[in-house]
Amino acid sequence: MQTLTYVIGKDRRTLVKDVQNFHIDFKSSEFNWVQARQYENAMRQVFVNVKNEDGTPFDLTGANIWFEGVLPDKTHKILDAKHAVLLDPVAGQFRFDLPAQAFAVAGSYVQAFFRIVRDGKSVTTLEFSLEVLADKVISGLVARDYVTPFEDLYDQLETILNNADGKMSDKLTKWDATFKDKISEFEKTGHDTQTWLEVAKERLQALDDKIKQGGLFTKHEADVLINNINSILEDRVRQLDDTRNKIEERFASLATDPIAHKLKYHSVSTSISPRMEISDSALDHLGNIGATVTLCSMVNITSKMDSDPQLEEDRINDTIVRIQAKDLKIDMLKPHLGVNWSDGFYRGEYVPDSNIDFFNNWKRILQKCATICDTHNIPILCIGCEQVQNTQAKFNDKWLEIIQELRQAHPNLLLTYAMAGEEHSKWQEREWMSQLDFIGMNVYPSYTSKEDEGDNISVEEVIEGFYYDHSGVDFGKRMHDIYRHFNKPIFITEVGVMPQIDGLVRLIGKHTGQTPQDFHVSALAMEAAFSGWMKDLNFIVGFAWWHIREPFEFFDESTSNLSEAEQVFKKYIKEGRI
Repeated sequence: MQTLTYVIGKDRRTLVKDVQNFHIDFKSSEFNWVQARQYENAMRQVFVNVKNEDGTPFDLTGANIWFEGVLPDKTHKILDAKHAVLLDPVAGQFRFDLPAQAFAVAGSYVQAFFRIVRDGKSVTTLEFSLEVLADKVISGLVARDYVTPFEDLYDQLETILNNADGKMSDKLTKWDATFKDKISEFEKTGHDTQTWLEVAKERLQALDDKIKQGGLFTKHEADVLINNINSILEDRVRQLDDTRNKIEERFASLATDPIAHKLKYHSVSTSISPRMEISDSALDHLGNIGATVTLCSMVNITSKMDSDPQLEEDRINDTIVRIQAKDLKIDMLKPHLGVNWSDGFYRGEYVPDSNIDFFNNWKRILQKCATICDTHNIPILCIGCEQVQNTQAKFNDKWLEIIQELRQAHPNLLLTYAMAGEEHSKWQEREWMSQLDFIGMNVYPSYTSKEDEGDNISVEEVIEGFYYDHSGVDFGKRMHDIYRHFNKPIFITEVGVMPQIDGLVRLIGKHTGQTPQDFHVSALAMEAAFSGWMKDLNFIVGFAWWHIREPFEFFDESTSNLSEAEQVFKKYIKEGRI
């Protein structure tokens, strides 16, 4: 990774004589240059240090970093406002992942620099030399302007079209206002607005007439756009029909498919604390369906600011002995922070009053957990769960120190961390996770927009819901992006549904403790996961289904009969289908 260093207020260059044929001569400079091969796709990263004139770090807190450049063809431009990663804002350090479009044309950039934007004001660095080496063997990208604010707007419009409903007009009106606001924003920052309008025309062909008429949205335009939308929706329906046919074909060949993706870990989550124990009946159910165990041990805190968490080692050891006496394998030990031993506490709100004390104590607790894992031959330790405020980039060094010490003392132990949705939606901020063995994700999609009534919801629909979540999340794409970035297998550290009529609609449904529970909902979710995305995404190494206890239970431990969900689990796991 190339390192660039800038001194705001001290760096200086002379004016060029010919502004129209602007060119910077870097021949005498040994610093601030970047080279990349043509058609590289997000492979070139630069590390940037920004300093004040007195040598102190330039504070980047709250800043947005833009990369601006003119390609070697002297025609097309790059304005990328979304690929900066603030590594240490207070120390003036950030990383920039240059987009693939930046390498479309071979040659030397006419101009390339960074703009630091904060509170409506901006400051720019000096130019750096950016050279794109030719690739004579293959051809790839066609040069075009790349402007991330308009790329984002286009993606928003595409989402509106793909999820069209009766409120299409309201959504388009709102989108149109956002588009105009973005134009105004560019005018305020002094950019060539007409140039960026041309970019928008290329990306938004459906609104070409609207842009040419100055942004007016007439009834005629609405009729034309609606016709286009209907055509797109018809195509989408045909695509979904094709998807269903492929899924049905996959179901038909599932039992005999010799190359089906096989998972290494097939566990169910269980929890213990002074308030929670695991019954023998529940363990018998897990043994009957071929499940292994993820043991979640509560770590007590007295409040969401308590920096001195407490672990009960004896309870963990005793429970492990009970589980293994039932010939059940434990795949993972997973400590959970909880106020007064409660797992209902949302760890995303945990902000210890002393980060120094917390990380010292947490390191001590994890060392104890690692020793327990080694003693009882548990292969995986999850070093945290949904601790959103504790995993940000500013704590990278703390986590790297913990991982390093665990590796030294327990070299055979596999490590992961269970990210909440708030964490894996901003996975770029958690670079320390690259040192884990598995990237852990807690995954709770909103599979459908309707409640279950017997056969009202199909397995195919639930599978599609994983890739087109009704809250706007494409979990499949997110997992692909995370896997490509970290190049590590993904462990689904939590996934599950409530056995309620709306369990597939939202994470927390109408939990009323209804009896009997609707285990058909759980069965649908399992069938979709095991036959669909867990099978398709071959970088998934295992899962921990959540949970044996209400409100996420998928069987009735008061009876030895297998529930519908257990039958699905047994079919895929005990019979070795996945």
